[in-house]
Amino acid sequence: MGYLKKYKWFLILGPFFKMLDAIIELINPMLIAKIIDVGVTNSDWQYIAKIGIIILVLNLLNFAFSIIGQKCASITCSGVSTDMRKDFFNKITTFSHAELDKFGTSSLVNRITNDISQVEMAVGMFMRLIVRVPFLLIGAFVLSLTINIKMSLVFLVLIPIVSLILFFYVKKTTPYFKIIREKLDNVSKVTNENLSGTRVIRAFNKQEDEQKRFEAVSEDYTSTSIKVSKISALLNPLIYLIVDFAIIALLYFGGIQINIGAMTQGDILALINYVTIITMSMLVVSRIIMMFVRTSASLHRINEIMETEPSIKNVPGIKHVNNTNYDVLMEFKNVSFNYTGKKQTKSFIKDLSFKIYPHQTIGIIGGTGSGKSTIASLMTRFYDVTDGEILYKGKDIKKYSIEQLRDEISIVQQRSILFSGSLRKNMQLRDNVSDEEIIEALKISQAWEFVKDWKNGLDYQIMAGGKNVSGGQMQRLTIARAIIGKPEMLILDDSSSALDFLTDHKLREALKKLDNTLVIISQRATSIMDADLIIVLDNGDVVGMGKHEDLMKNCAIYKEIYLSQSK
Repeated sequence: MGYLKKYKWFLILGPFFKMLDAIIELINPMLIAKIIDVGVTNSDWQYIAKIGIIILVLNLLNFAFSIIGQKCASITCSGVSTDMRKDFFNKITTFSHAELDKFGTSSLVNRITNDISQVEMAVGMFMRLIVRVPFLLIGAFVLSLTINIKMSLVFLVLIPIVSLILFFYVKKTTPYFKIIREKLDNVSKVTNENLSGTRVIRAFNKQEDEQKRFEAVSEDYTSTSIKVSKISALLNPLIYLIVDFAIIALLYFGGIQINIGAMTQGDILALINYVTIITMSMLVVSRIIMMFVRTSASLHRINEIMETEPSIKNVPGIKHVNNTNYDVLMEFKNVSFNYTGKKQTKSFIKDLSFKIYPHQTIGIIGGTGSGKSTIASLMTRFYDVTDGEILYKGKDIKKYSIEQLRDEISIVQQRSILFSGSLRKNMQLRDNVSDEEIIEALKISQAWEFVKDWKNGLDYQIMAGGKNVSGGQMQRLTIARAIIGKPEMLILDDSSSALDFLTDHKLREALKKLDNTLVIISQRATSIMDADLIIVLDNGDVVGMGKHEDLMKNCAIYKEIYLSQSK
C-alpha cells in the first residue's frame, strides 16, 4: 500500500473511468430490449436507428473510458513494480554473506523478477477490475429486479452456488502456489549451475547426468503445477454449466410470463444479457481470486527479504574513526565461528587467538577446509564472530563503519571476479582513481607486462566473468584492483594459485615495497615462508604459530606440508 500512495491520482481516475465503462455496459441490454419491444414490434425503423445511434455513441465513449482506465492502471502497476525492484535490490546490497548464503542467488533473482512481476500484474488487475466487477454484479442484479422480481430469483440461486465453487477452489489451490514458487527456485538454481559450470560438465562428459538432474527438478515443478491446473480446469466448465441451467430456467419461465402478458421478449433478452454479465463478472472474480492467491505467495516471498534484518549492521552516523593510538593492528581474541550463527552448533573456527602488528607480513597455511578463507572473511567482517571478538586498531571491529573497514582492509578472494566492461572500469571500483594509479597497481601485481601489449590497453573490453582472460591474468588484475587506494591491510586469499613460481616470487617482492600489512593465505609453503608470522591451521584450530625455521622444528603439520612441496 505504501508504494501505491505515489500514484493516488491514477488510483482514483483509473477505477472511476472503469466504473463509467461498467455503467454503459449495464445500459446496453436495456436499450436493446427497447429496440425489440418498441422498434421491432411496431416496425418503427426510425426508432431503431435512433436507439442504434445512442448505443454506438455510448460504446465509443465506453472505448475511450476503457483506454483511460487501462492507461492509469499501466502507469501505476509499472511504477509500483519499478519502485519495488529498486528497494528490493537496495535491500539485498545491505545483506551480509550470511543472508546471501541463506537465500541463495537463484531464489533472490526469482523474487526480484518473477515475484515482483506477479505483484505488478495483480496491481494492474486490481485497478481495472476492483470497481468495475462489483459494480457490474450489483448493477446487473438491481436492474434485473426492475424488470421482473420473480424472475430475478434465478440470480439469488445462481450467485451463492458460484460463490461456493469459488470458495472451494481457493481453499484447494492456495497451499500449492507457495510450493510452486519454491520449486521454480530449484529449476533456476539447477539451470544457473549448469550454465556457469558448462565447461566442467563438458570436460567430464556429464551432459546426460545434468539433463536428468534438470528433468527431475523440472518434472517436480511440472507435477505440482498440473495439480493446480487440474483444479483450475474444472472451474470455468462448472460455472458455465450452472449459468446454462439459469438461462434455461429464464427461457422456460420467461416464456410462460410472455404468454400471459406479464413480460415482453425484450425483457427476457435483457435478463439473459444480465445473466451473461453476471456470469462473466463471476469468472473475472475467479481470475482475480486466482491472481491474488498467487500474488499472496509472491508477496510473502518478497516480504521475507524486505523484513530480514542484516546480521552485520553498519554503525549509524559514523563514517570514519580516526584512531592512531594503537600498537596492534588486528587481534583475534578467543574467536569462534560457525556459519549457522548458533552457539550450540559445532564451531568451524574454535577459540582462535593471534595478533597482527603494523607492516608485518602474515602467512596463513593449512589443508583444505581448515578455515583459512573463513578467517579472511572475519577480518573483513563479511561475517560476525559467534564468540570472542576481533579488535582493529585496539577497538572492536564492530565499532567501525563498513565503509571505513572496506577502505582500510582490502581483500582478493579465492574466486576472482571481473565485470563486463573496460579494464579501466574494473579498476575504478574505488572513487577518483586516475590512470597513473591504475598503471602503478598493474605493475606491482605483475599485470602490466601483458596489459601493455593489449590493443586497447586500459580500454580493453572484459567479458562477463572475465572469460576472455586467463586464470593467472585474472588473479593479477584482481590483485591490482585491491592495491589501488593503498589499503592499510591487504589480504590475499589463495589469490596467486594460478601463477607460476617465478611470477609469484616477483609479486611478493613487489608487494613488500607497499609498506602495508600483508596477509597471505596460501597452500604453498614457498609463498609464505618469508612471512614475519606464519599461522598453521588444522580443522579450525591453530596448531602452529611462528616463523618458518621455528615451525620446521616444532610443527609437524607445517613440516609435512613444506617437505611434500619442496620434494
